[in-house]
Amino acid sequence: MIEKIQKLLTEGENIILDARIHPIVYAPPIFYLFLALLAALFFHWIVGVVIVIVTLYPAYTAYINYNMTHLVLTNKKVLSRAGWISRDWTRMAFERIENAYLEEPIIGRQFGYSTVVVSGVGSGSIAIPYVRNGDDFVKRLEQELERNRKENKG
Repeated sequence: MIEKIQKLLTEGENIILDARIHPIVYAPPIFYLFLALLAALFFHWIVGVVIVIVTLYPAYTAYINYNMTHLVLTNKKVLSRAGWISRDWTRMAFERIENAYLEEPIIGRQFGYSTVVVSGVGSGSIAIPYVRNGDDFVKRLEQELERNRKENKG
């Protein structure tokens, strides 16, 4: 995956941080499988099988989100990639970034994930949910933005 991201970088651009998705995205499919087991044991096995079949889609989407979503910080811009068949690549140069912040639910604080939102000048923004250690990403982004502003002033 990093090789594909490397191809998008310009000359002199280096990857600083590749933020990944937290495994919490697998919680709903695991919960549904638990319900399927309970239904099969205490109600009827066919109901359990139906629930397992219905659970395949949430399990598939969790797998795709976990393995295919990246939030990458370079020394010049922020890149995000989401999706597998239909991919969304978003790039935002440091000059276009207005601010970055976290949306952190209570459960996210306990398990170490948050939604990272990078908003740009105008209407553009990047919002990636379930980012593992999102606060580290925002902190590093702010450091790079400050370093970039000092280089451009001097």
